[in-house]
Amino acid sequence: MKKVRILALDGGGIRGIVPATIMQYVESELQRKTKDKNAKIADYFDLIAGTSTGGILSCIYLAPDTNNKPRFTATEALEFYSKEGGRIFTASKVPAWKRIWGLSNATGFSAKNIEGLFKEKFVDLKMSELLKPCLITTYNMATRSSFFFTSNEDPTKREFFVRDVTRSTSAAPTYFAPAKVKNIAPDPVKDKDPVAMVNIDGGVFANNPSMCAYAEARNTDFTKRGRDFNEPKASEMLILSIGTGGGNFKLPEIKKSHKWGVLSWAKSIPEIMMDGSVDTVAFQMNEIFGTLKEENRKCYLRIDVPQDARNYAPDMSDASPENLVKLKKAGEETLKHGISKGLDDFIDMLIDEPTA
Repeated sequence: MKKVRILALDGGGIRGIVPATIMQYVESELQRKTKDKNAKIADYFDLIAGTSTGGILSCIYLAPDTNNKPRFTATEALEFYSKEGGRIFTASKVPAWKRIWGLSNATGFSAKNIEGLFKEKFVDLKMSELLKPCLITTYNMATRSSFFFTSNEDPTKREFFVRDVTRSTSAAPTYFAPAKVKNIAPDPVKDKDPVAMVNIDGGVFANNPSMCAYAEARNTDFTKRGRDFNEPKASEMLILSIGTGGGNFKLPEIKKSHKWGVLSWAKSIPEIMMDGSVDTVAFQMNEIFGTLKEENRKCYLRIDVPQDARNYAPDMSDASPENLVKLKKAGEETLKHGISKGLDDFIDMLIDEPTA
């Protein structure tokens, strides 16, 4: 049975090097196995969902060139982190004396550089112009609710610049200031969206966006994209979910947690919540696919950094040369782990599907 092909990419800051490494391998194998040197990620997935750094990757993979073909290669997506990581984080760090140790302003980095990069990368590209259906998570503080940027909506009612979408989904609390974003549709849905959204990183509720991707697919008519599916069931899906190796953060002395003060909790809760949601969603996806027939259970593949390969800095903004080397090594180890879990077989299943 033919299936809808879905890619879901976790959040994780500079650790985006890990999923970018996996997807570089996937693209190279697609080219090798199909003997098509121009094959791209966008050609072999029908829906891509991402949170934070995964949202950035999603938009890079789906950005079109002037011929409406994929503009960037998976290698260029990986190079985005190795080449621009220092510009995003190291060169953008706000001096401690300006933050008064985080008591009056907890924002650690200026958003000027990352906004400039998104402007360079995506110019005035709109969500509706992405090559395939796409879902990017964010949390809108103006309405105090989660929000999903999608490319499936009516662009006359709801439309956003991709540069604003990537800025929104990567606005991690204490790292970057919230993003102020406007619906640029000619006839916006004013009863649902405020004039200006105030958005933060979607990782606060969906650092692993695979369940969001599943829900979006269940409500998507893929026949409009040349596929034979309208609102497909789990048994009609092929899902690749890639993590960024969370759980490596440090907590104050746990045995004394009953004596933690406000600052200790404030520093720990975001990490605990974001990391916990990753494991929860992975469990839920396994449960869903575990109810299917044996031949369909392998159609969901979750790849994350093995525990013994998490030797990089716990700070997801550490773009130092030393940490980049460690992250590249972690990406290589994760790739080996993914291959041992059946990544090559999964790529074969992608190829068995017709491209559209």
